[in-house]
Amino acid sequence: MAKETSTVLSSNISMKMMAEGLKRSSETQDVTQTPIFKEVIVNLGDERTILDIGAGVGRFTAPLASAGCHVTAIEPSTEMISYLKETLSRYNVSESVDIVQSSWPSDNCKLAEVALATFVIQFSDDWVAFARAMEKWATNRCILAVHVDPLMFFMERLWPIFNPDKPNPRMPGFTEIYPALLNAGIIGNVKVFEEQHGPRWKNVEEALPMISGRLGIAENVEAMKKLEDILRDPTSEVFKTRPHRVAMISWAPPKSI
Repeated sequence: MAKETSTVLSSNISMKMMAEGLKRSSETQDVTQTPIFKEVIVNLGDERTILDIGAGVGRFTAPLASAGCHVTAIEPSTEMISYLKETLSRYNVSESVDIVQSSWPSDNCKLAEVALATFVIQFSDDWVAFARAMEKWATNRCILAVHVDPLMFFMERLWPIFNPDKPNPRMPGFTEIYPALLNAGIIGNVKVFEEQHGPRWKNVEEALPMISGRLGIAENVEAMKKLEDILRDPTSEVFKTRPHRVAMISWAPPKSI
């Protein structure tokens, strides 16, 4: 993957799906106990400055600010920023966070000790450019978190049912992204760990519009009924908690080596 520009982008459907999922995770998981949070903290200097790229709903932004850090949150989505502001307000850390509405790479930021990007590099059209831009703005450490297992695992089964003649648009993960970084000479310490992922939705009514939109069947009455029947099946995987593997890639930017 080698294009000239790199951006953090997503469709409206995917963005809303992601925002709701991240909001639920941020409310139920103590991220201060995760390897990602601990890796950020151990690599901070006296300034305690962090660049949170693709900050989303503030899952890491707010806890890091609450730990006495000053965070610059880069986030392109207006919808995500509204969730982010709610999270910062809930943690009472709004004054410790500068929000920059921008895609990545961005020139509208300043040097930070740690550049953090959790689960957003897969939206970039140039992974190497994304990582190189992290190196440009970090003085101590660059930290990437990438999914190892498919994020929406249940789509593996649903997609061929409703789109048998179309390939499943799978989101790239660690096995695609890290080799590209290695080939560009970006070599990091890699730690793979498990997180427990609960259901993204509380019930079928919440899940149906999002999943049908992802499948492209929202206007097909017959297909919608079939999807609803599948989701209401007690054995449906959509509402099951499951382990999910995450890879954390951590490396020193070249100028600090």
